[in-house]
Amino acid sequence: MNMKNILQHRSCYLTLVFGMLALLFSCTEDISGPDTLAEKDGPAVINYVRVTDPEVSDSLLVGAFLGNLIAIVGDNLGDTKELWFNDQKALLNPTYITDKTIIVNVPTTVPAVVTDEMRLVFSDGSELTYPFKINVPGPRISGIKSEFVPAGGVAVIKGDFFFEPMQVNFTGGVEGVVESIEKTEVRVVVPDGAEPGPISITTNFGTQESPFFFRDDRNILLDFDTKGHESWTAPTAMGIQGVTPVDGAFAYFQSDDHGAWQWVNEMTMQYWAPRGRGNVPISNGLVQDLVFKMEVNVPIEWREVRMEIFFAPSAEDHGRDQPGTVMARWQPFLGGPYTTDGWETLSIPLSEFVYTKDDGDEPSAKLEDVSNLSNVTMMMFGPAESSNPVIVAFDNIRVVPR
Repeated sequence: MNMKNILQHRSCYLTLVFGMLALLFSCTEDISGPDTLAEKDGPAVINYVRVTDPEVSDSLLVGAFLGNLIAIVGDNLGDTKELWFNDQKALLNPTYITDKTIIVNVPTTVPAVVTDEMRLVFSDGSELTYPFKINVPGPRISGIKSEFVPAGGVAVIKGDFFFEPMQVNFTGGVEGVVESIEKTEVRVVVPDGAEPGPISITTNFGTQESPFFFRDDRNILLDFDTKGHESWTAPTAMGIQGVTPVDGAFAYFQSDDHGAWQWVNEMTMQYWAPRGRGNVPISNGLVQDLVFKMEVNVPIEWREVRMEIFFAPSAEDHGRDQPGTVMARWQPFLGGPYTTDGWETLSIPLSEFVYTKDDGDEPSAKLEDVSNLSNVTMMMFGPAESSNPVIVAFDNIRVVPR
């Protein structure tokens, strides 16, 4: 069967279905009078709204989701010319309008003005309103491109059910200017006075506070400004090729030709606790409740050689060879050459620190406890099929609640 025939059969099928629904409601509601548009012979009344499924015909509705098919049941409805849900006009088909029922799909466009009413307009200009909610979920925030954005910069917040009108508030009691809104992404200009803490988003359908902290300062281990690492490892700068600061100085790995199993000091970042803040655990709490985070910037294609990230007890040593050292492997190039669009926040739950130094592709370990871990090391070290240029910048290394 060709596409034209398929579409013709589908159209006939839908017409039959809606026709059966209209007939069903005419019989069920004991409709008298013509089943077509006609002038009202009395005041129009809506008795109730229900689903169209005859199996659950006693399910009355006080609201519906976008696009739902509903049946409006009452008297003297046949002269209905327009039907509005909030500020959105529904598409009416005269075939499915009778004196007793109107079968209609709720509009699929999100209302900008919410009245929580449906409004019927009749041919004589009279109107009838009836309480009815459109069930649109409130905003859901799942993440942010970068948790560190300067005032005047654009924060890109990810999630769902982002609709206009919208208000974005930052900790500190300041509101950001919304630059653009898509259903799953909002871009907002960070205002002066924004402080570390959650961001909240409000639409006509609710408010949600972000699960993350903007400019999270709860447990910064290394910021490369006042909290540094071993100076002979990863260099720091206020700017390099393709990278400007996200929050003061940053550290970076850079090589014109980095290949398999090359242990190069400048391609490691080692923090030894005795020379830093002392024998203080990287965090307090249970492994399953914690996440390793940092801002990263990869301006050129990263093709090979993974980054190993691991913790160790306080010592003047990286600790990679110590028994019990468990690491995470960051290797975003596995799906193809990897770059970032400026600074982005990398998040790795501590529950994903599952490799030992001798593991192949399959992990064999688990990070059980962080109470005796004080050192932090990151290094570009692992297998590769060829040598390639690498630039990976990073800042604000921290371990915080998930």
